[in-house]
Formats: sequence, C-alpha cells, structure tokens
Amino acid sequence: LTLENNGSVARDHLASERTFLAYIRTSLVLASTGVALVQLFSISSHTTSDNVTSFSPTSSLLHNYSRPLGATTVLLALLFLAIGVTRYFSIQKKLTQGVFPVARLFVVMLAVILAVLIAVVF
Repeated sequence: LTLENNGSVARDHLASERTFLAYIRTSLVLASTGVALVQLFSISSHTTSDNVTSFSPTSSLLHNYSRPLGATTVLLALLFLAIGVTRYFSIQKKLTQGVFPVARLFVVMLAVILAVLIAVVF
C-alpha cells in the first residue's frame, strides 16, 4: 500500500504504527508479569542463622492462586495483542478512506481491565 504524502497522511500512518508498537509493548509487559507472578509466589527465600539462603516453596494457598493469576495475566496479554493488531488494521483501512475512528469505549474497556488486574495483584 503506497499513499501520496499530502498533508498529514504520513504522520497519521506513523502515529498508528507507534500506537501498534505500544500495544505490543504492553502485551509483552503483561506476559512477563504473568510469568513473574508465578515465579514469585512459587519460590521464596529465607536466610538461616548461619547466613545461608535457602529457597523453599511458599504456602500452598499462595501457590494455588499464583498459577491461575499468572495464566490470566498471560491471556490478557494475548487479548491486548489481538486488540492491537485488529485496531491497527482497522485504523489503517479507515485512514486510507480519509476518516479516523474514535476509540472511546475501547480505551475505557482497557483501562478497566488493567485496573482490575492491578487490584487483584496488589
């Protein structure tokens, strides 16, 4: 797809690409957070009186919640990636038609999902 650079065409498409890369970055952070949560709650360390650090599993209650929470976070990462890809191509199509779709509901939905995830983790 090649477009003539009239006005802000190039700027708009580059902004759309930057937004897509932000979705990818957010997705990678969420996936890393899911893996880190599982690792954090699966292994804990404590130091004995003779300064030897030993690693042992955390309580079974925390261990039971860590895997579903980590898996949910990774699934959210995949959801964010799918949403970013879908949004990128829909915006690209609309920009070639000379219009731009506003994403009010979409932004609110993502903010609520992240707020719930933060509330559950902390």
